Amino acid sequence: MKIIIPLIALCLFLGSGRAKAQWTVIDPSNIAQSIVNSSKSLVQESTTAKNMVSNFQETVKIYQQAKKYYDALQAVNNL
Repeated sequence: MKIIIPLIALCLFLGSGRAKAQWTVIDPSNIAQSIVNSSKSLVQESTTAKNMVSNFQETVKIYQQAKKYYDALQAVNNL
């Protein structure tokens, strides 16, 4: 038994061949779909950014109106 295990290991070691590389697999349809998905995502993100800017501008307008009313009320109270 002590001789069999090293003998089997030696046979497996000597019987193993040299490792060879495989060919690279390229899937053009997957690459094209990835490009399409990326461009759609970019369009959606730019639309979202544009909406955020317009919402921020609207918030600035509301703030300026509220500040104007607040200043007018303070001016009346200071009389």
